[in-house]
Amino acid sequence: MVGSRRLRRRVKRVQRHLKNFLRRPAVHETVEFLLMLGFLYFSFTGIMMVIFRTDSFWRGVTSQSMKHEDDYSWRQYFSDRGIDTSQFPLQGGFERGDLLIIQGVSSFSEIRVGDVVVLDQGGNTIPLVHRVVEIWYENGSPRFMTKGDANSRPLPTEVANRPEQILGKVIFVVPKLGYISLWFQGQ
Repeated sequence: MVGSRRLRRRVKRVQRHLKNFLRRPAVHETVEFLLMLGFLYFSFTGIMMVIFRTDSFWRGVTSQSMKHEDDYSWRQYFSDRGIDTSQFPLQGGFERGDLLIIQGVSSFSEIRVGDVVVLDQGGNTIPLVHRVVEIWYENGSPRFMTKGDANSRPLPTEVANRPEQILGKVIFVVPKLGYISLWFQGQ
């Protein structure tokens, strides 16, 4: 009985201190600012999702698989197969820490050899960002192969991708700005 009275007094004291704290103008201004920031963030995100037709319209690069050490090596893979790379997007490649701007695709017909796509690899793995190197049809269903520009050959998991794996295609790269995203992700 005595213990419960003491506990109630402590709870009331904490409630009183909390009310006094919350009545301060600085606290009100901070809460208003944070609410406004949240509103702006979610508004911006919603608008960008509509514009870019995807729920992940930006992504920080986590690997060096698209880094161009020299101009010759990544183009060699295509020239060995008789493919002209002069019209490919993102010919400068990108590297860890860059920020990718991604646009969703409505249908597979929007994808061409040379496009850089973001692929869902399934499970909890990080999406793969590589260049489409080949497109074909298997029993009437489209399939495609991707490869990182810095890789000598495609990874075993990217040899027969399906259109439903495409999260979008990369349309723009902002150098180094992706480090902020990587930092928040603990990478």
